[in-house]
Amino acid sequence: MADEDDDAAVLSDVEEADDPAPLLLPPPSFTTASSSSSTSSSAASDQQQQQQQQQRIRDLLAELEAERRARRAAEDGRADSESRLHRLKAFAQDVIKKRDDALRSADDAAKKLDDAAAKLAEASARGDALESEISTASQMLASGLDKISGKISAFRAFPPDGLPKSHKYAAGLPALAFGVVKRTNEIVEELLRQVDAAAKSRDQAREQAEQRNYEIAIEVSQLEATIAGLRGENEKLTRSLADRDAKISDMAGEIAELRQLGEDCDGKLKSLEAKSALQRTVLVDHLYYISKVYEQINDIVGIVDSNEPESRDPPDLLFVRKEIETSDDLKTSSEGMISVYELSKAAAEKVRERIEAMNGEAVSLNEKVVSLLEEKQHISTLLRGSLSSDPNKVLHVADDEGFKEDEVYTLAGALENTVKESQLKIIELQHLVEALRAESSAFKARLDAQAKEISQQKQRIKELEEKERVANENVEGLMTDIAAAEEEITRWKVAAEQEAAAGGAVEQELQTQISALRKELEDTRQAMVELENKLKFKEETAAAAMAARDAAEKSLRLADLRAARLRERLEELTRQLEEYDSRGETTNRNSHRYICWPWQWLGLNSVRYQQADIQENSNEMELSEPLI
Repeated sequence: MADEDDDAAVLSDVEEADDPAPLLLPPPSFTTASSSSSTSSSAASDQQQQQQQQQRIRDLLAELEAERRARRAAEDGRADSESRLHRLKAFAQDVIKKRDDALRSADDAAKKLDDAAAKLAEASARGDALESEISTASQMLASGLDKISGKISAFRAFPPDGLPKSHKYAAGLPALAFGVVKRTNEIVEELLRQVDAAAKSRDQAREQAEQRNYEIAIEVSQLEATIAGLRGENEKLTRSLADRDAKISDMAGEIAELRQLGEDCDGKLKSLEAKSALQRTVLVDHLYYISKVYEQINDIVGIVDSNEPESRDPPDLLFVRKEIETSDDLKTSSEGMISVYELSKAAAEKVRERIEAMNGEAVSLNEKVVSLLEEKQHISTLLRGSLSSDPNKVLHVADDEGFKEDEVYTLAGALENTVKESQLKIIELQHLVEALRAESSAFKARLDAQAKEISQQKQRIKELEEKERVANENVEGLMTDIAAAEEEITRWKVAAEQEAAAGGAVEQELQTQISALRKELEDTRQAMVELENKLKFKEETAAAAMAARDAAEKSLRLADLRAARLRERLEELTRQLEEYDSRGETTNRNSHRYICWPWQWLGLNSVRYQQADIQENSNEMELSEPLI
């Protein structure tokens, strides 16, 4: 420690001298040429001394820098060794603490093992006490039932093989309880039978004592016969009442079915009304479009035959919608379709006549064009022939007749113009023929479309008429079914009321008897429920005792397993501690490696194993908590 303090003091002195005072070097003196020549030798010696001083200063600075680096390296090594030593000390303390914790956990485990053994002993004692109580109760029940059986052995002899056996409960307290209950029921039935026998014997004795009064006996027999007849009548009335109840239930079902049928009929009627309203709307639209078709065909007829005066009825008078019924709308629609058909037929005749006339005109125009073309060709042929044969003769003939050459050429030009005009007229006529043909084809296409639309409208009208007819038939059938169902419901209702009124008194009497029987049945059921509750309580007690015994056995096995593991772990720790102690005695405790790296004597490997075992024990505890 003294050496370390001295070294620290030396290093602190060096640190304080890290910033030495700057050395002031005299600047080189510059003299004139005359002074340098006189003192050249002295200047050279001074310069050499200055260089030596500067070299010495550099060496001192280098040594100082090396000293600083060495001091810093020593301080870093010292700090590193101190931090490493602190970590090792902390690690050794943690290891010692973990070892103490392991020993403490071993003690706790031993205590828990003792507690578990005590609890297991207590549970086993409770189980033994419960078993002794159950056996005592079983013996008491068996002995008491044997005594009761011995008391009534004069009336009935029971089998010597013990209590009755059950197929459901083979052994144990439930089987004993079943046997006790069964034997008790047999004893009670025998006692009731004996009581009935005693009552019968008493009645017989009373009858024998009262045989003197023969008339009373006859009256008694008559009364008994009357009672028997009344009982028979009561049974008949009961059967008739049951039959009436069945009939009433059947009638109620039929009434419900008829009501459902009526509701279905109402729904169908409403749907038919909605369909008829929709069909009425469709018919209105149909009439509207038929009127439009009538107007279009009438316009076509007017365009085709403009000379014929308009003598047809307007569509507003033919297609007036009557707000009455769908049948009237259908009638109006059919009348409109007939008028449209007649008008379309007349329009087709007119169009056909017009097309035939136009075809005739086109044929005549074609013939005229052909004749004009032939005439043109003939004229052009004559002109070419005359001009090509002898133009001098033509000029001579023209001179003789008083024409000049210019007039001849003028005449030829006029003739050529006439031919051109004829050609233009022919082209115009051809265009007119093509336009007439296109117009006629358009008329034909329009007429075909109108005829197709009219046929579709007719088909649609027929379908609507068929639907209307079917709907009317369905409505009439449903109304008839509803009326018949209402009559049947009324008849069944009256009959049911009469039968209910007739069987009211009988039903009241039967209700009184049924209430008495129900009361007796309820008492019997209550007694059976009490017996079943007692039996269930005994079964639950036995099941709880068995479950407690199983849980105690499982806890005991788990405690034994944990105790064995803890015992093995303690033996392992003891063995490792002994090994480490023996190793520590033979190892040099003063060596620097033992002081700086205390791996063996601190028991790090055993601590690592201990952590794994502690984790395993904690997992076992977590898994065994639900069982405990």
